[in-house]
Amino acid sequence: MNKLELCVLCDDEAVSKKFAKEHGLSILIKLPNGHRWLFDAGTTDVFMENARIMGESLDNLEGIMVSHGHDDHGGGLTFYPRLGGEPPVYGHPLIWVKQYQVKKGDPLRICGIPYLARRYASPHFKPLHNVTRLDDDMYFFTDVKQEPGSYCPTHGKFYNEDGVGPWEGTDDATLAIDTPEGIVAIFGCSHAGYINILKAIGEKFPDKKILSLVGGLHLESADETVLEKIMAYTDRVKTDNFTIYGGHCTGKGPLEVFRTRYGQDVVRPYGSGTVITY
Repeated sequence: MNKLELCVLCDDEAVSKKFAKEHGLSILIKLPNGHRWLFDAGTTDVFMENARIMGESLDNLEGIMVSHGHDDHGGGLTFYPRLGGEPPVYGHPLIWVKQYQVKKGDPLRICGIPYLARRYASPHFKPLHNVTRLDDDMYFFTDVKQEPGSYCPTHGKFYNEDGVGPWEGTDDATLAIDTPEGIVAIFGCSHAGYINILKAIGEKFPDKKILSLVGGLHLESADETVLEKIMAYTDRVKTDNFTIYGGHCTGKGPLEVFRTRYGQDVVRPYGSGTVITY
């Protein structure tokens, strides 16, 4: 039987010096049916360079999925013309709206997807809402319900440069792949909230548990109370052979909390160059 394989093409860290790293995320998904998809494209063309080093072609992809409208996930689409086959680009329609990072004492920063990325990729764009099946056993979750009072790391981002019109993370998306052993959840940044996202996946797959978490869990700003709630919820939804491959915005502190609770074998090394097989 063919296996599911995830090739990490871009992350903030790398598994060795031969791979490039940058603040961003990109994962090549190779499904058991032979189809290949790209989940996010990092900030620059680092994902392309690492794919070359790993011997992976990015031509004739089934599609590119964009987890949300930030430059560290969609900036690499600036290099879309280099991809052979003109793959369709999927995501929530709000990914193309300009965004700004506004922090007191810091310069204003444009943090949305760059103009050239929009110019090259948007003609191939296919908007998605709620839960969409994109391929065999592969589902794209967006418009995730954010429960009142839940931890949702969306602060500091605005649709207006004067700090009004706060970004609420509506376009935040997560990928769920249904495997015989459980659900593999692939996160861009988890802006809709770790627990909210897993609840949405659980509603779609009520008879399945979470086999693996991969990508950016965005827990670096979570306090002890939030982390304890997350651990307790994880206890309820994980499989016995559960694994975590957390990178990008996850945070070293939260990973250590996971490691303390579940052990070294559960929290696996992760970075540019990682290949995960299920």
